[in-house]
Amino acid sequence: MELLAERGYAATTLTAVAARAGTTTPSIYRRWPSKADLVLDAVFRLDRSEIVAATGDLERDISLMVRWALEKFGQPAGRAAFAGLVAESPTGPVPRLERMAGMWQQVSDRLTDAISSGELRPDLDVGQLLSVLVGPALMAVVLEGEAAVSDRNVELFTQLVLRGVAAAPPPTTTRTTEKDRR
Repeated sequence: MELLAERGYAATTLTAVAARAGTTTPSIYRRWPSKADLVLDAVFRLDRSEIVAATGDLERDISLMVRWALEKFGQPAGRAAFAGLVAESPTGPVPRLERMAGMWQQVSDRLTDAISSGELRPDLDVGQLLSVLVGPALMAVVLEGEAAVSDRNVELFTQLVLRGVAAAPPPTTTRTTEKDRR
């Protein structure tokens, strides 16, 4: 993480990581087959489920997902990691990011449950909703750097998502009679 923040993705080598960790490059390769794999594990901690919360409160859960994205992509190592991983595959999807699929599946499952329970509109595409959750965080980080990681942005992005996807309450009908008009 320190090397990414100090040097950027391209200049962070497994040899440099091994030297900083006080071990050997072969030791690093035994655990991670590539720099990209090491970076994904170090920055995004793919073995943990800190991005997904099923608290029973959809607004809180989405807020936690938004905060995770802002914090991971907003830190210097996260910005360097994302830029480097995207640069490795400039003409299409980023294959290494497929390793995040398990984590995204957890988020997808939580959002699918919210659709099933009526908290979210039934016509939502969960994959697109994932993009809407993470996209604003990435853009804010590009524009604001570390300052993007703020309670204000978490609240703003959470509310923007919820207003656009929350299940609409049933319409209320009020009939005005001639008597009511008087």
